Amino acid sequence: MNITKFLLTSTIAVSMSLGAFAQEFQTYPGGLEYQIIKKGTGTYIGKPGDIGQMHIIFMIGDSTILNSRVMNNNIPFDQPLMEPATENDVFVGINKMVDGEVSTFRIKADDFFKNNGQDMPSWVNHTDYASWNVEMVKVQNKEEVESMAKKKAEEQDKTDEAIILKVLKDKKIAVKAIPKNGITKANPKVAYKDNSGIYYIVTHIGNGVKAEPGKMASMNYTGSLLDGTVFDSNIDPAFNHVQPIEFKVDGKQMIKGWDRMAVLMNVGQKVQVFIPSSQAYGPQARQPHIKENSILKFDMELLEIK
Repeated sequence: MNITKFLLTSTIAVSMSLGAFAQEFQTYPGGLEYQIIKKGTGTYIGKPGDIGQMHIIFMIGDSTILNSRVMNNNIPFDQPLMEPATENDVFVGINKMVDGEVSTFRIKADDFFKNNGQDMPSWVNHTDYASWNVEMVKVQNKEEVESMAKKKAEEQDKTDEAIILKVLKDKKIAVKAIPKNGITKANPKVAYKDNSGIYYIVTHIGNGVKAEPGKMASMNYTGSLLDGTVFDSNIDPAFNHVQPIEFKVDGKQMIKGWDRMAVLMNVGQKVQVFIPSSQAYGPQARQPHIKENSILKFDMELLEIK
C-alpha cells in the first residue's frame, strides 16, 4: 500500500468518525493544515527514504475513501517517507511525525485535485476538505531497516539451503560444484550448486547455443513447491497457456533464480532447479499456493535463443 497512489474511484464504504478534536487546526507555511490529536512518545523524526509504519484514514468531505485498518486487517503498513511533491503535500506533515503520534492533515478538495492533475468529481463540494487521519506506529531509519532486512535475508538463505540439502540427501542426490569449464553432465543423482544459492540437476544435455544476457530465450517450464504442488506450467493445459514463454535473459523480467539458471543453460538442455526464496519471491506470498519465503522447484527446458 502506498498513500501517494490513492484511487479516488475506490468503492470502499466505511462508516468512520474522526471524533471531536480538542484544538483548532494550525497551518504549515505551504498551506497544509494539521491537528495533533495525540502527542507521540518517540524522539526520532524521519527523513525521506525512511519507513513509517502507520494506520491511515483518507477522506474527501465526509466520505471515507480509504481505511488501512480495514484493508490491512488492522496491521500497520510500511510507507516510505517521501519528499513532498507540493508545498501543501501531506508528506509535509507526515515527515514530522514521531512514534505514537496521531494527527490529522487536510487541504481544500480543490487543491487536492489540482495537485493530482484531476478534475474534481461532481459529488465533491468546493467547501470540502481532503483529509488524512494518521497514526504513526513507528518511524524506522532507512539504514536500520536495510540492515535488518539484510540480516533476515541471510538467515533465511541458511534455512532454505538446509531444506534443499535435506531434500537432495533424502533422494540420495550428491551435490557437486559446477566444473570450471562450465560443462555439466546429465545425471539424475547429481545436483550442481551455483554461488547464487540455486541447486540444479541436469536431466538432458543440450547441444545448442549458450544463453547470454540480453538475448531472448524461449522456455518450457513447470513450477512446483517442495511438497509437489504444481502452481504453474506452460506445458499443462490445465493452466490455460500452453505455449513457450519468451523473456530477455538477465533482463529482470523473471525472478532472479530464473535469470541465473538461464545463463547456465544452452539450447536443448533440461534441468530441475531448486530456487531459494531470496532468488524467488522472498517474504512476499503469491496466491493461491506460494507462501512467504517459499522455495520453488522448476523443471525447465531451453528451446531457443534469439
